[in-house]
Amino acid sequence: MSVQSVSNNANWLQVDYDNGETQRYLASWLRDNIGSGRHLDHGQRTFDLNLMEKVSITESLSSAEQIKIKFDGEETFHTFDEAWLRGFSNDGPSTANKKLWGAELQSSLRFVDFDAAATDDSTLLELLSHIDQYGFALIENVPCIPETIFKVVDLFGYVRETNYGSLFDVRVEPDPANLAFTSAEIGMHTDNPYRNPVPGLQLLHCLVNDSDGGENQLVDGFNVAEQMRTSQPEAFKLLTGTAVDFRYFESGSADLQNRSPLVSMLDGMVSEIRYNSRSIQAFDIPANELDAFYDAYRLLGRSLHRASARIEFRLGPGQLVIFDNQRILHGRSSYRQGARHLQGCYADKDALRSRIRVLEGTL
Repeated sequence: MSVQSVSNNANWLQVDYDNGETQRYLASWLRDNIGSGRHLDHGQRTFDLNLMEKVSITESLSSAEQIKIKFDGEETFHTFDEAWLRGFSNDGPSTANKKLWGAELQSSLRFVDFDAAATDDSTLLELLSHIDQYGFALIENVPCIPETIFKVVDLFGYVRETNYGSLFDVRVEPDPANLAFTSAEIGMHTDNPYRNPVPGLQLLHCLVNDSDGGENQLVDGFNVAEQMRTSQPEAFKLLTGTAVDFRYFESGSADLQNRSPLVSMLDGMVSEIRYNSRSIQAFDIPANELDAFYDAYRLLGRSLHRASARIEFRLGPGQLVIFDNQRILHGRSSYRQGARHLQGCYADKDALRSRIRVLEGTL
């Protein structure tokens, strides 16, 4: 695609492309994004548009690949690459990279080799992109040595330390402070909804698994929420528009509290799920709304536990799962006997997405 022509008035630039498409750009937006207004390449902006006089366009010129614009009160033209401008369509930000899924994904689960991801940038990019798109990934051949999970985080970012420490052990404890440290079944949930912000990523590395159960289960919360938006719009509206309280209390060491909707939105799309029936508190909601909210809450909970929404797998020694804690709900089946020891930690998604962009720029 190339530029066919440009036209402007004081407030808008119109770009007509040779395939018949047309895009419009506001003068203030253009002036705010001039290439010469950045410190170094793609660095911090060197001016504050809000402290300038009102911006208007006085002249525009174009070639097939570039557009030049002069603003009122300025002598020089500012140049914009057609390809860069075209990335900002009139439709707003794209969320096409998110791949929603349900139980149909069960038949195509596969593990990525740890050494391959650690030594080959193309494999690493594929792994990280899968996490970004599907919300999770599976890795195998991670050495069964305590704290090796940190080496997996090192592939893209940094460990997020919490009151559980930089690392936690998931195994049966004699006096557990959390149900995760028992052999009981655990329903679908997200971790740490009582935090602000919650950890964006969770990793679980299997060191030992001789148990007679303890299968890991994952559900795509975005998929469940989007299905609710279509089939039960009023319930979906209540879930996105009503904040509820979460709390984690441990005497003498932690009293973590946060208030947030169960389903959050950004740019018209579902952006976060917070669901944890163990740490959710009594609903502080007007009495005339409480019955309808409970109906929506039950609908969400039951939908998240449907077999049609779930994938299930058994982690063996040396295998690891990493997932988006703001999208993917996780749980496990119960077990009665046999040792099961996983090590877990948290990390943040901004570092993972940064690593993806760096790799995309170098490969």
